[in-house]
Amino acid sequence: MNFASILQELSTVNDEPGQQFREVPESVLAAEGSSVTLRCAVDYQQGKAQWTKDGFALGFERGVPGYPRYRYTGDSSIGEHYLVITGVTLQDDGEYQCQVGPTAVATPIWASATVTVLVPPSGISIVGWRDDAVVELIQGSSLSLECRVVDARPAPSVTWYKDGLRIDSSQQEDHEETGSHRRLVTLASRLHVTARAEDDGQQYSCRGGHPALRDATAALVASVTLSVLHIYLTASFAMSISLGISV
Repeated sequence: MNFASILQELSTVNDEPGQQFREVPESVLAAEGSSVTLRCAVDYQQGKAQWTKDGFALGFERGVPGYPRYRYTGDSSIGEHYLVITGVTLQDDGEYQCQVGPTAVATPIWASATVTVLVPPSGISIVGWRDDAVVELIQGSSLSLECRVVDARPAPSVTWYKDGLRIDSSQQEDHEETGSHRRLVTLASRLHVTARAEDDGQQYSCRGGHPALRDATAALVASVTLSVLHIYLTASFAMSISLGISV
């Protein structure tokens, strides 16, 4: 091969488009027990393709050794590299990346997506009170109600109600905590109440919200009812108190 032929070949190589994604994976929400397919397709592929989970390489084999519920599908000859996960569990929650390695003439490319496994809250309660408890308060006193919605993925939400009427969210203080598993979230929501005469018999309830609780019959609710105690002072008793006289 003469020098001119070599230059011609190099020119041809350099004119070829680099490997690029035709389809990138998209993040998904997945219910436990369902199946997920993360799609990845490459044009002008030159390097080898594989998937990673949370930075750990799953390898190049279609069967994904060590992961019996994982497999690669699609026609690899036309750059299709789909990751299928069956029987999704919380362990599958994480970031997945489709990677195509470099070659002497091609740079590596990669694209990421997350699988968020939907885990509904395991329970709800108002701390310190059984559900539908009657809470006695003296008129004018304050009470802090804490509602806890536990062990959900992604994080749950809380909405407070007073006798069925929604309370503005600006009046509540929410705090997320790690649940019983590192990927589960518990939400604690506090509502401060000052007892007034008209609050007697009023029901305060908190409702847990979550994407896995779309059915209204599956809603999580915890409630308490206020019993406001009124103190009436006779004129003589009030005068005695103001004068510091024992009665």
